[in-house]
Amino acid sequence: ERGLPNVWLLGWSFGTELILKYGRELPDVRGFILLSPPLYRVTAEELARWRGDSRPLRAFVPEFDSFLTPTQARSGFAPIGHIDIVPFAECKHLWVGETQARQVIDAVAETVVPGSSPLPTEWSD
Repeated sequence: ERGLPNVWLLGWSFGTELILKYGRELPDVRGFILLSPPLYRVTAEELARWRGDSRPLRAFVPEFDSFLTPTQARSGFAPIGHIDIVPFAECKHLWVGETQARQVIDAVAETVVPGSSPLPTEWSD
């Protein structure tokens, strides 16, 4: 949205649930990124409160997440309506390993600063 600072709120696992419970109340946040959301402690009513919020809300969901798969995320986030669920093939909840970490970091960078990914992996002094 115009006029908002380029501040994004990012949460991972339990942190995503804090965003879903309380983040909507932060007016100076441009958008929200959820990494590996488990959807254990968030109610359908809390999710439904996001319906009128026009700010971007993206969930990066690993294919092999032990708590919530992309298919489960689509139905679990249904009360929100406008959430962008991004599945990550062959990734797990902890994003362990260079390949998984690079994929999700590049996706975060691209969300916050479009055109910025892939991030460089080498540099010279």
